[in-house]
Amino acid sequence: MTWVRHRPKGLAWTVLFALLLIVGQGLWRYTRGGVPPEQDLLGLVLRVVVVALLVGIYLRSGGSTSASRDGLTVHDGVRQHQLPAADVSKVEEDPARNGAVAVLRNGRRVELPGVAGSQVKEVRRALRGR
Repeated sequence: MTWVRHRPKGLAWTVLFALLLIVGQGLWRYTRGGVPPEQDLLGLVLRVVVVALLVGIYLRSGGSTSASRDGLTVHDGVRQHQLPAADVSKVEEDPARNGAVAVLRNGRRVELPGVAGSQVKEVRRALRGR
């Protein structure tokens, strides 16, 4: 069984607008001759950091969770994690995230993207193989 967390369209448009604004402002600043790029290394580094943060936020806003008898496959928007069923001690609702988390045997809590708090029983059933 698979659950998917879709990226909101509003976020996509906001990130696109912010990227265009950052790139446009940089091009405008450097092409009008006010500051040569060689003398504005801090400004360039800050622009790259802001763009990287925006892309990271956008990627993390999506994701998916697949549950089967073998375990959980969690894709957090950036990378995929395989959680064997033997490592998952329980799946519980997390009101702070308005969703569900898997509690591993070592105590670590892993967010399950796309799984609502009301769907915790479905994930447990899929892990048991029913």
